[in-house]
Amino acid sequence: MAQTELPRNAVPIHYAVEIAPRLETLSFKGRAVITISVEEATSTVVMNSLDLEFQSAELGGNGAALSGRWAIDAERQQVSFTFEKALAPGRYDLAIDYRGKINETAMGLFVTRYETPTGPGQMLLTQFEAVAARRFLPCWDEPARKATFTIGVTIAANETAVSNMPVDRIDRSEAGLQYIRFQKSPLMSTYLLFLGIGDLERLETQAGGVTISVIARRGSAFKGQFALDSAVDLLGYFNDYFGTPYPLPKLDLIAAPGAGGFAAMENWGAILYFEKVLLLDPQLSSESDRQRVFVVIAHEMAHMWFGNLVTMSWWDELWLNEGFASWMENKATDRFHPEWSMWLQSESARQRAMRQDAKATTHPVVQPVPTGAQADQAFDDITYRKGQAVIRMLENYVGEAIFREGVRRYMRQHAYANTVTDDLWSAIEAAGGKDIKTIADDFTRQPGVPLVSVEQAQPQGGQVAVTVRQDRFGVDEASRQPLAWHVPVSAVSVGANAAVSKAVVAGPAPVTIPVKGGLPVKINAGQSAYFRSRYGADAFASLAGKFADLPSVDQLGLLYDGWALGEVGFMPVASYLDLTRRTNPATDTIIWRQITETLLSIDALYAGLAGRAALQAYAARLLKPVFERVGWDRRPGEPDNAAVLREDLIGALGRLGDSAVIGEARARFQSFVAHPENAAALPAAIRQPVLRTVGFAADAALHETLHGLAKTAVDPVAKDQYFLALAAARDPGLAQRNLALALSDEPAKTTSPSMIARVALDHTKLAWDFVQAHLSEVNARLDALQRYNFVPSLAAMSTDPALLPALRRFIDENVPAANRKQVERFHADLEFRLSVKAKRLPEIDAWLKVNG
Repeated sequence: MAQTELPRNAVPIHYAVEIAPRLETLSFKGRAVITISVEEATSTVVMNSLDLEFQSAELGGNGAALSGRWAIDAERQQVSFTFEKALAPGRYDLAIDYRGKINETAMGLFVTRYETPTGPGQMLLTQFEAVAARRFLPCWDEPARKATFTIGVTIAANETAVSNMPVDRIDRSEAGLQYIRFQKSPLMSTYLLFLGIGDLERLETQAGGVTISVIARRGSAFKGQFALDSAVDLLGYFNDYFGTPYPLPKLDLIAAPGAGGFAAMENWGAILYFEKVLLLDPQLSSESDRQRVFVVIAHEMAHMWFGNLVTMSWWDELWLNEGFASWMENKATDRFHPEWSMWLQSESARQRAMRQDAKATTHPVVQPVPTGAQADQAFDDITYRKGQAVIRMLENYVGEAIFREGVRRYMRQHAYANTVTDDLWSAIEAAGGKDIKTIADDFTRQPGVPLVSVEQAQPQGGQVAVTVRQDRFGVDEASRQPLAWHVPVSAVSVGANAAVSKAVVAGPAPVTIPVKGGLPVKINAGQSAYFRSRYGADAFASLAGKFADLPSVDQLGLLYDGWALGEVGFMPVASYLDLTRRTNPATDTIIWRQITETLLSIDALYAGLAGRAALQAYAARLLKPVFERVGWDRRPGEPDNAAVLREDLIGALGRLGDSAVIGEARARFQSFVAHPENAAALPAAIRQPVLRTVGFAADAALHETLHGLAKTAVDPVAKDQYFLALAAARDPGLAQRNLALALSDEPAKTTSPSMIARVALDHTKLAWDFVQAHLSEVNARLDALQRYNFVPSLAAMSTDPALLPALRRFIDENVPAANRKQVERFHADLEFRLSVKAKRLPEIDAWLKVNG
């Protein structure tokens, strides 16, 4: 039986909701007629409510006509409606009149404001995941309490409204208003309900009997053509993969100006995206933007099945939604754009999950979520990216065809219902899969990262006997407490063109795997399993000597594992740095992106230290030949990923203080300022890294030029780009000005947190002190997913030991105990960061003296 906080004596069947927004007072009037089924005799009906004021409650049906009294439990976010006599089991209609608030951050019903050529504009939108539907209507705000919905809204005659279903009818009044009612939805959870209102236009097509639209603020829908074309392709792919056709008559992709603690939200039939991850502006959007648009669309559309049609029973099973959608975003992207190598690109995100999973503050993929109010803490890299990695590992273990048939069974068996993790494993095993539950449980019901070490590799004729042992990888004592997994381990002889050998390594006992070919041998071939790989010094050196012969995915694995093991002292950090010297400028662009990412992370650890100059000189000397290969300008026919690498290298070399790159970025920016009508002066392909580099190295005059562009920009994406470029300033005086600017009325309120975080990257203490002095103003700009994480995340960027006790005090004094577990990871992050700085930078200094 699904977990619930609410009594089980009454359940919802249908909600008929009518809303009348009043933007001028940031409020709305609501009326909800809820058809309920009373399962057990009761005089009280309890549901969720937050920030709602009630005017009346009338109950009818089943021979009753009663007025109700209500009592609000603010702490539990519940309202109880009590009637003068007990309600017998049966069906009733409960009509409730109420008022609610329009928020200015993305939770509940909220407003996002933007500029237009003719003046200010605004959109009203809803964001209900995890538990914010209760801010919009009194309801059973739990994923297993599915019901149907009809939505009606009264708005101005010149506005457009969008919801989960197509419009049923429109009634216009002489007062310049219109009432729009939408068709009845299928059974769904409250967090998937959606309403959007504004001056909107659409780009529309038909595919597979479904109307697909991109909906955006007036004048910008044309930027959604790539998104629309992508959605058409993806709909056909998902219909086939899941074996269950998309069940709604329409699918809207809705672009909202602004930003938040999330990129998009999978409302059924009405997916909400912030503009940057849906619209592509030929003057503003880069290749990395284009790739991200496709990936995010794929993720959200996968939710139409995994999450919406079949929904987790409670928030502890959130990974069934998010881990699967994260896996499918890559699988679908790889289907349509194999040239992007998305599995390789996403390895960076998997590494974030592994880093979080290797600390004392980790948690299982299936994690306890005692209350709905704590559900937001489940949205993290372990849920998304470890979940993604585990699913990929299991698909690789049982085979693609069997895995897909299992998913199809799962969809057929549980459509319009709720599930737990074991339901998925049962369906895959029934499809002919091996006994995957043992492996799956090890990786989803206990925390941590396995460490598989090669203890011996003994050549024996035409093969190598590879002996491996399993342990636990952790960066602190608590995360090294022994655990055991059933780990699918693969091994391959480098350069032998032989088949991959596979075995399941269970527990700490050594296991010998026969591998065809000779030395060296690489384990976790293809990086398809979730574990760290460890080699002895000689074996690692042998692999390093054959680095150029490894497939890109295994080069990437060796680099990431080498750095992770070096950070904790399991091997010398010099081993990683030696690999960077062996990497040819012509190597796969994604390998160079990994090296760039890691060198920048090392550079940040050197903040304020004398050794930084040597590190920056080495990094710039390593990256310059790579940049010379890709150049400043996109070339006809060049690979898409070369364009993405160009973006990374301009930004990285700028941050490393390369005078030539900074000078050229300034020259191109000044040319753009002088001739803004000339798109070639600052093409979209390099616009953002050039702006960031100019902002980073800006003096007062350049800073003011950027500020002027930010103030006068009309397009909300362009405005955000300028403000975020301003916030990159390395000059402390300009950084202080940027913090004040972040809380002014100039940037969008939703841009403020990003500006503060950008300042904190180079001026953590400055940003921390500023936020402490303006905490209420900062909190007013945070949505539900940012509420407790944002401020602690700033301190986690620091290299100053003095911030560790300050962060401890902040968490203890400002984060409720129920929400503290997730936030503690930022304290653990800072502890580990300080440890790496103290223990590893001397090793890097010594290496640079010899190799720098």
